[in-house]
Amino acid sequence: MGVLGVQHGGSLRFWGTRLLVMAGAVVLGLWLQQVLGARLATIQEHAAHDVVAARGELASLLRIVGGLVFGGTALVGVAMTRASRRALAAGAFPPPGLWSWGSTRTVTGPRARTLARVWLLLAILVTVLSVTGLGLVFHAARMLLSCKAG
Repeated sequence: MGVLGVQHGGSLRFWGTRLLVMAGAVVLGLWLQQVLGARLATIQEHAAHDVVAARGELASLLRIVGGLVFGGTALVGVAMTRASRRALAAGAFPPPGLWSWGSTRTVTGPRARTLARVWLLLAILVTVLSVTGLGLVFHAARMLLSCKAG
């Protein structure tokens, strides 16, 4: 097992960047939760007067949110697959590029190939499960639209 490059992992910039990204993700998630909650409350109010229209709104919301979430994770899975194939070809893990952002060391040799294969299996799993989730969300939206008011 060889190590190509070692970066200093204890610097303020190293940890500050990670904390900033995590804080941004938390703030974005909390804001989106509030927006989605307000939209669902509006749909529930509409359901008291027009059930079919409310189901249509809910189906649209399912398609949009499900498409963004599962479509995004599917794209991450595809990017992971490409990165793991580059890692296998280069014999180094993680390979140069986005997936090595912030890595403290790069492993080479047989251990790198093993890590790249495991990463490839995980990437395929993420992609397949994301596409499956996307299909289920769109199926649920279609079923919601096919329900009759009653």
